[in-house]
Amino acid sequence: MSRKTIRDPIHGNITVPEWCVKILDTPQLQRLRRIKQLGFASLVYPGANHTRFEHSLGVMHITAKLIKKMECSDRVKRECVAAGLLHDIAHAPFSHSSEVLLKRYLRFEHENIYPVIKGSELEDLLKDEGLRLKSVVEIVKGESVVSGDIDADRMDYLVRDSHYTGVAYGVFDIMRLVDGIEFNGLTPIISQRAIKAAESLLLSRFMMYPTVYHHHVCRIAKKMYEKALEFCFEREMLEPEEVLRMDDYDMVVFLRSAEGFAGEIMKRLDNRKLFKRAIYISRNRIPLERIDAKIAEEEIASMAGVEEREVIVDVPEEKEAREFKAIVEVDGEKKRLEEISPLISALKEAEKTSLMLGVYTPKKYVDRVAKAAMKFFGIKEVVQKKLDEVLPIW
Repeated sequence: MSRKTIRDPIHGNITVPEWCVKILDTPQLQRLRRIKQLGFASLVYPGANHTRFEHSLGVMHITAKLIKKMECSDRVKRECVAAGLLHDIAHAPFSHSSEVLLKRYLRFEHENIYPVIKGSELEDLLKDEGLRLKSVVEIVKGESVVSGDIDADRMDYLVRDSHYTGVAYGVFDIMRLVDGIEFNGLTPIISQRAIKAAESLLLSRFMMYPTVYHHHVCRIAKKMYEKALEFCFEREMLEPEEVLRMDDYDMVVFLRSAEGFAGEIMKRLDNRKLFKRAIYISRNRIPLERIDAKIAEEEIASMAGVEEREVIVDVPEEKEAREFKAIVEVDGEKKRLEEISPLISALKEAEKTSLMLGVYTPKKYVDRVAKAAMKFFGIKEVVQKKLDEVLPIW
């Protein structure tokens, strides 16, 4: 069987078997060449222009190394490799930037790759190779070598995103971790010799989130794009289902030609004329238990005397890292990583204070919106603030 060798800046030479080359050549996979891995992060880190395509290759490569230690049929191993290659094909333009709206309007999440594959040439290719579509879908959605607690997806994106942003925090000993993972059936088990590598992965993840994934400029651009897209949905300028077939280029062309608010937002994104932070504060310092961002935007805008569309309230979703629960074998006993690692326990507590609530608005409205937001959220005036917080001092 012929193979193809692809040069990758992260993993070096990646060997791709012929049947995977056929999958790579489908329109569904080629579309990923036109979807940025990190959405709008290039507005902060100019090198962050890598795409979901090369990430998918990397996940396939790591998966191919891990399955060598799995005790299962050759078909299941090949289905894992296929899942690694296909796990991101349902991403919408600018990757995670559209997810909140698609979940609200379509109840759709990018892990659900079934609708993208069903009835397409991809389904025929999998069938020709004796692979089961249902099994591939379950590997992507469930606990697996591709998408589990410590998985091929995370191993690739942390190192890859670190490389392209120039942020060194995402670097860890990926091969040490791969070599130290064993399997109980299809479940990855971290051996005792790889615990430090697993800790390093989680430390990398903890550092990369505030530095890259939740950098305030990345969040502002993402929320501006989201607000423009919602404007289009509400006015039936664009159907949510259409977004699933678009790539970044399609979306940029559409928004540039859109009239009104959506077009204005795209012009701002094109020229990096972004909204500014009115307030930016640790989520755990807000006295409200639950925050409805839409209601908060309406109330703050009314109090500040500006239009609702000029105010963005950004409340990042609280998610506990699945990696904390990864299974480790120590002296013959299987335990969760968080149970045997003091470092991981500390990271778990630290993550609770790392999420930031932001209120963004055009520069000319910052003072007015800041005062209204402080009042709405019940934030007391402060003389001193944390280094990473933005609060008005009066």
